[in-house]
Amino acid sequence: MALEAEKTKDALNRRLGNRPSKVDLKLRNILRVDSVESLDTSGEVVDKSMNFEVRQQQLKSCLKKRPEKGVLEEMNVIKGGGLDPSLIATQERLKRSQLEDILNSRLAERPDIEELEAARILNFAETVEVLPTFRKSEYNRKPDANATFRKLTPQMKVAIREELNTFKKHEMPVHQESIRNTCFH
Repeated sequence: MALEAEKTKDALNRRLGNRPSKVDLKLRNILRVDSVESLDTSGEVVDKSMNFEVRQQQLKSCLKKRPEKGVLEEMNVIKGGGLDPSLIATQERLKRSQLEDILNSRLAERPDIEELEAARILNFAETVEVLPTFRKSEYNRKPDANATFRKLTPQMKVAIREELNTFKKHEMPVHQESIRNTCFH
């Protein structure tokens, strides 16, 4: 028992010996530095009255760079339009519940599997087929180093997206009821 207590005591003394000093903890922002004093890199206490004004000016300039509320609303960062946040939250909950009601009614109107099978819309295969494939060691699944997508610049990607969206919007034949399902990128 005495041997175990001695080992525990030695381990505790080693850990306490490796413990960082109070100044080190303040420098690493683990301990709070008093508002009246600051620490420089040597660990000495320095008057912070000059640093307070500098920091105050830095914070004011950061606040001036913040976007206006209207800009944040346009970017969809915040919602509103001058409404109370509780009203906005209630409005969102109402929209969500209305959407849930619509979706539930559409799901209730959906035909059963038996009806779809009888109308030959839905067919199930009677046999299950399992096909062999290659192991990871036998087949390299990594894309080709010279693949086209690796050579595209961000501007080229944007141009491709725009071209694809204009094609989908103006040229691609889509049934009138399926237009809402068209995915734009």
